[in-house]
Amino acid sequence: MRLSEAKRDHYRKLAKEEGYSSRASYKLIQIQTKYRILKPNNCVIDFGCAPGGWLEVASKEVGDGCVIGIDKKPVKTQLENVKILTIDVFDSDAESKILAILRRKANVVLSDLSPNISGVWEVDHAKQIDLCRRVIELLPRILTRGGSIFLKVFEGPHLKEFVNQVGKSFGYVNIAKPPASRTASSELYMVCK
Repeated sequence: MRLSEAKRDHYRKLAKEEGYSSRASYKLIQIQTKYRILKPNNCVIDFGCAPGGWLEVASKEVGDGCVIGIDKKPVKTQLENVKILTIDVFDSDAESKILAILRRKANVVLSDLSPNISGVWEVDHAKQIDLCRRVIELLPRILTRGGSIFLKVFEGPHLKEFVNQVGKSFGYVNIAKPPASRTASSELYMVCK
């Protein structure tokens, strides 16, 4: 997206007006409005949390609950119920570091993970699905029974197989594209309960 288009972007303007750190906040707000995955007192893990838009939404929704943001990039927050862990999801000690700050298993796992885009679609799609698979690998130790997940996925040839794999562990799986997601973008979102 060119800078001139970004300046005209409705959700970018709205985020600035309403004090959110990014337009991505509205993707989670719209999913929350439809699916009600975040509840008061929940414990939430947000993979790929930079720059913090989903953290802000999750923090507000869980109130006295807790939110753990995970990203390779450092993220600053003033939110009292949010802790940040600066790690790569593929680090060999990622699971132990998450468990060290997790007070109890999470009710909800969010993932907005995305690889560095190379411009070669087949490669980017495969890398993004690998990021999602890594999150799924971590779920047994970090997500409570009956918990929910909300994952960004890229549309492409590996998606159907991934959806089928995840569907074996959840009673409800749906693919959604919130209005805040750009029409031209190949990003979709999986909601699993």
